[in-house]
Amino acid sequence: MMGFIYIVLVVVGITSVAYLAKLSAKNGVSSFDLTFIMFAVASVLGYCLASFNGVTTQHYTGELYFASAIAGIGGATAVFTFNHAVRVGHFGYSNSIYRSSFLIPVIFSAVFFKEKLSIMNITGILFILTSIFLVSWSNDAFTKRKGNSNSLWFLLIIFAFMLSGLPRIGQLLISRNGLNSFAYLFISYAIGFVLLLIFFLSGRKRIKGLALLYGSLAAFASFMGVYCTLEALKLLPAAVVFPVTLSAPIMLGMFISFIYKERNKLTGWIGVGLGICGILILSLEAYMK
Repeated sequence: MMGFIYIVLVVVGITSVAYLAKLSAKNGVSSFDLTFIMFAVASVLGYCLASFNGVTTQHYTGELYFASAIAGIGGATAVFTFNHAVRVGHFGYSNSIYRSSFLIPVIFSAVFFKEKLSIMNITGILFILTSIFLVSWSNDAFTKRKGNSNSLWFLLIIFAFMLSGLPRIGQLLISRNGLNSFAYLFISYAIGFVLLLIFFLSGRKRIKGLALLYGSLAAFASFMGVYCTLEALKLLPAAVVFPVTLSAPIMLGMFISFIYKERNKLTGWIGVGLGICGILILSLEAYMK
């Protein structure tokens, strides 16, 4: 029973991070300010969680720093770009594409670790790529007309999609090398924060109070999602945890999109459905080996 409670908390955490991006945009908080505060608070939480779980200096190896740097730089940039994409275009579609980056570590493993792609892998990848095309098409991303902000949205969300695969690659490296996951979480968030801090110090103005609120809430929600994922995996098979926690936030994102009366075409719904199917196929294939 506790394992399923953790899964629910993971879904709530992941969905809350995305929803806070939408909510903060409606209240005039910039994408950079939200991301900056989120990574600042998450770094502190990461340090506390690592200390609580007995992480020592010997856990901070060169391999861990390398994997954390990939995840931190990619993650900070991806979150910022996603937050900006939500401010430019469709929330539900943005969330659907962003969460589909599960295919990136699958392709990474095939290219760099020489793992063979099965028929299920290929099917899942094709489903997700088709999903991205249909969702983008339904959002008029390929329509050529003056002042079409959806073209900018498409570039932003594809960039966010590709970059969000880097933290997953970092997780893959941590898993394959048996490195400490809590040390990885702290260092990856900290590196992401340092990157954002450099840009902040290069001429940013004062952070708004609302950014402190939304960024802190996003950090807590993000960490709740990560921590509960680790706890759920101790109690339930990964083949149960990952399909649910990857696909449910997409469906909830579309529900939020419906509440905000965003325009959802049939092709968009089909694309979202294919994306969820692709994620389920890839996750079940990966964790049932």
